[in-house]
Amino acid sequence: MSRVELASKEKVLVGVFLAAFAALVIRNAWLSDDAYITFRTVNNFVNGYGLTWNVAERVQTYTHPLWMFLVSAAYFFTREIFFTSQILSIVLSLIAAGLLAFRASRSVWLACAGLAVLTLSKASIDYATSGLENPLAHLLLVVFLLVYFDAEFFPSLHPPHRRGQRGGGATLFWLAFLAALGMVNRADMLLFYAPVILYGLVRTRSLKAVGVVALGFLPFVLWELFSLFYYGFPFPNTAYAKLTSALISRQDLMMEGLKYLHNSLRADTITLFVIGLGTLTLFLTREWYKLPVVVGMLLYLLYVVYVGGDFMSGRFFSVTLFAALMLLVSSPVLAQRRTVQAIALAGVVLVGLSAPFSPVRASGEVGARTGTEPGWLYGRTITDERANYYRNTGLLRAFQQPNPLPDHDWALEGRAARVAAPPVVEKGSVGFYGYFAGPQVYVVDLLGLGNPLLARLPPADPDWRIGHFGRLMPDGYRETLETGENRIADPHLAAYYDKLALVIRGDLFNGERLRTIWQLNTGAYDSDLDAYAYFHGATFVRQFRVTNPTERPYVVAYVWNNGAGETYLLDDASSLGDTYTLVWHISRDGVQFDGPSVQRLSSIGLLSDTETLNVGVLFSPTPDLAVRDVYEYRFWFRLEDNGQLTVVLPGKGFHNAEAPQGYWFHEDIGAVMRLIPN
Repeated sequence: MSRVELASKEKVLVGVFLAAFAALVIRNAWLSDDAYITFRTVNNFVNGYGLTWNVAERVQTYTHPLWMFLVSAAYFFTREIFFTSQILSIVLSLIAAGLLAFRASRSVWLACAGLAVLTLSKASIDYATSGLENPLAHLLLVVFLLVYFDAEFFPSLHPPHRRGQRGGGATLFWLAFLAALGMVNRADMLLFYAPVILYGLVRTRSLKAVGVVALGFLPFVLWELFSLFYYGFPFPNTAYAKLTSALISRQDLMMEGLKYLHNSLRADTITLFVIGLGTLTLFLTREWYKLPVVVGMLLYLLYVVYVGGDFMSGRFFSVTLFAALMLLVSSPVLAQRRTVQAIALAGVVLVGLSAPFSPVRASGEVGARTGTEPGWLYGRTITDERANYYRNTGLLRAFQQPNPLPDHDWALEGRAARVAAPPVVEKGSVGFYGYFAGPQVYVVDLLGLGNPLLARLPPADPDWRIGHFGRLMPDGYRETLETGENRIADPHLAAYYDKLALVIRGDLFNGERLRTIWQLNTGAYDSDLDAYAYFHGATFVRQFRVTNPTERPYVVAYVWNNGAGETYLLDDASSLGDTYTLVWHISRDGVQFDGPSVQRLSSIGLLSDTETLNVGVLFSPTPDLAVRDVYEYRFWFRLEDNGQLTVVLPGKGFHNAEAPQGYWFHEDIGAVMRLIPN
């Protein structure tokens, strides 16, 4: 791609557009709770605790090693994370936008249009900061495409005197090297880079080129080898937490992925509009050497849908937007059509300003804070993360507040925990909390993102949201973490944890540890996990010892599903401390009760796995059961085609002391309904 030099006046005009982009990025600069998950590792790393999240174990909780190392390098000198991370993000974002405008663009109007898109795109502005890896991903992709568009594979792009001056091997090396850095920054970026690399290999048709590409990919290979040795696994812990999706079907995930697209189309129209425009323009300009870039964009979009999108609106579209803009602004065909350029600039401004959550119209904390605003598609809690957290982490707000930011409740709780220093804490949102609690507090991430054992257990709650799959603490696991001795109650899970603990806590060079790494990654102990986490069979049997915690005389045991209940009156003259032993036999055809009872009250009929299977007991002062104290386990299950059931274990316990009007609380109900092993 021959470089187009802008005249001085043109540079001033482009500079104005770049300044507008910079102003809006700074106006909206913020940090997410998820960013502080990485920042806890950064803090541990710089302070000598290794690449850890909880210092007692080696677990990779970040998905962006290169970004983590870059932030660590800056943090090493500043010892301050709030301003350091935001300034670093802003600088990288401006460099990426500047290269797109001044280096890639073929005309002044294309440069201005590209910057206008970046300024009006919610995805672009929101994730120009946030503390996540997006700014570095944008920059690496822009540089990669600059090298690609300047490659000698396409001699028609160069004037005759320049042809052949650069060897194909050199270009392929740099393409592979930049792709490797991009993948170390985030592994799924392979989908963007692979089609271009493969096309380059096809064009060169040389075995030597394969070796050159392999050499270029060395940074990624070295990182994977290090990850396997140091952490014991090739992928981040977050990948295992999100891929262990229990009974969530691929169809359900893809439906959420489509909703993620729909959310962006409604709330941030310009982003997907320009991505589509960049794809379609290729077929009008016939610049076929750009086809691999389009293929990479489409593969990535399909991947986003396949994995269910994300809860952060727009996050996974910002890199695709940069790719689309690089296709458009670098087109010599479009550069020759001034009318088209003028229409394009006017069009993107109109589309960008018309979106209900355009960053020009909805900056700072203004946005979809509840998910019920007009024009916002909520899906399974697709959120406006910048609007949610700007009040607590906005860069400009830091200059207006007397106390340091973030001042989110989770950050305040974390600061209190640093002082109190509890040895183990269970939390569902761990970014702010974990960072400010400090290295002396072991934080159990109940979503599994930061916990190696929970990440490998299935989610127990069918009311999941993308990126937030809640787990249950196994009996004895907390005591295990507090004492350092394996006190996990289930023998299968205890055996698995012994192997896992050796890998993440044992001596790095221990020979048995290295053998166990191989065994864990090849599934040698997966049967132990499955035996603990699932029931597979035709009849699901649960045996309980029920203890009356009240003075209420009426005790009823039940199984509830599909709008009906199998219910039995166990006693009509019960008192505090009375106990009952009962067994439920549950199959797809119905439910059978085994145990002493006064009366059968109702029957259930056929089961449906569109609802949970609720197994419980209630205590009431009156025979009409109008007021009841209810304890129940809720099981997420699936009816298999072969007639069997798959049930997620051990079941989630709930209590409602004032049913039917009272609130349900998730809690340990073992004192009332103690499971007796079969």
